[in-house]
Amino acid sequence: SASSSLFFSRARRAFTLIELLVVIAIIAILIALLVPAVQKVRSSASNLQCKNNLKQVALALHGYHDANKVFPVGQANDFLSNSTGTPAMNWIRGCWAHFILPYMDQGPVYQSFEVSNKITNWALLCDNKDTIIRAFVCPSDPNGARTKTNDTNVCQPSGATLMQGMHINYVVCSGSTVYGNGQNLNGMFYVRSRTHLTDVTDGTSNTLMVSEICLSPDVTANDLRGRYSNSWEGNNWFSTVYPPNTSVPDVQTYQGQSIKQAPMTNSGGLANTFLAARSNHDGAVNAALGDGSVRTIANSVDAIVYKALGTRATGDVVGEY
Repeated sequence: SASSSLFFSRARRAFTLIELLVVIAIIAILIALLVPAVQKVRSSASNLQCKNNLKQVALALHGYHDANKVFPVGQANDFLSNSTGTPAMNWIRGCWAHFILPYMDQGPVYQSFEVSNKITNWALLCDNKDTIIRAFVCPSDPNGARTKTNDTNVCQPSGATLMQGMHINYVVCSGSTVYGNGQNLNGMFYVRSRTHLTDVTDGTSNTLMVSEICLSPDVTANDLRGRYSNSWEGNNWFSTVYPPNTSVPDVQTYQGQSIKQAPMTNSGGLANTFLAARSNHDGAVNAALGDGSVRTIANSVDAIVYKALGTRATGDVVGEY
């Protein structure tokens, strides 16, 4: 009848199995196209934030230099020692990162270190050393923005059990060689270094000042890399002896946790110790030069050029990179 025909014509037809599979396939294709785009945007944002952080660190180093006519020391104490020289400068286990805190809007954190240091002479003994300072953290590193749990080892004063403190991703350049005893290296920072801008005769725009490292999860091992309140053997520096993200493992004398992005081996002595610049960015690291500018340096950079970038006063000619 006419009424029944009208009823069936108005009835809603369900999806067939084939139509449903087509819709699911289209959604899957859209997701497959969208995910890489989102990841690329996220990676670009992290890379930009990393560069901004490096810029802030570089400006803080220059702020310190403007106020004190010298850059801060690379590390206050001798390697594998609690000695800070004669006359003693205190700040045992301290490094350059402490001294630029007032120039990074971290005055209260610096004051807590200053007060503790006047009482104990140890940066390691400050209660606030586990304070997370975001400008020291690369957002591309999944192991950034963390602090070490309590740990007892021979590096502590009198074997004490202490909170080891925050680890940082940004490190200063010690030069183009392995560390040795950490003194009188050819970069801008080393043990008790007192580098002036006028000492950088290779040109500040041709000399690396700061770059980045990857941190380990440090769950089962006591990895010193990046631990700025327990500076022991240049664990807050990097060298240009090998290119960025080299497959050659970092070398330290004391403990560590080797991971894919930051391999590490332990050495029986100081002769070959070094850290390389490393990152989770795609095929490169970010770095700040002595003039405060920030550059991206590819893993494929010419090895001779990269070594020349690490030195402050050797007369090396820096080519394109």
